[in-house]
Amino acid sequence: MGALTIGGAGSAGATDNDSGTKSAPGGTGSQKNRCDTNSTIGPIRIVGLAPAGDITTETNCLNYSESGVLEQSNHCRHTSTIGSITINPGLAPAGDITSRTNCINYSKTGGALLQSNKCDTRSTIGDITISPLAPGPKITQETNCVNMSGAGDGDGKSGKRSGR
Repeated sequence: MGALTIGGAGSAGATDNDSGTKSAPGGTGSQKNRCDTNSTIGPIRIVGLAPAGDITTETNCLNYSESGVLEQSNHCRHTSTIGSITINPGLAPAGDITSRTNCINYSKTGGALLQSNKCDTRSTIGDITISPLAPGPKITQETNCVNMSGAGDGDGKSGKRSGR
């Protein structure tokens, strides 16, 4: 029999290869993340007469480099099976539910030649809300993938790599 996770505890893991703020001499390094958040049947909320609080599940994959990194890549996955479920048979409103995945590559000097994100958000059977007397929750599933290169310190230099 498989494991059952209730309440969205799931798993959140990150594995990396040369990640963090490391910079390689000569600009040959890479930063890579793989971040997975898995939720099976959850979060589940059954609300009576008291208002329910908000629930937020967030996974962040960040590669940041001052300089010297040529490649930054993220593989972020957020998978939810049969959930979020909210049953609100009372008079109080149910809180909002947010599931967010953020994948960010940021090269301050613009030296990164390759930035890539593979972000997947999957929900099977989806969000189920039964709320006969009170307003139901606002449910948000959000995936943000961002590549930024060459913002620098505002010194007027562009993010383009020179031939020097």
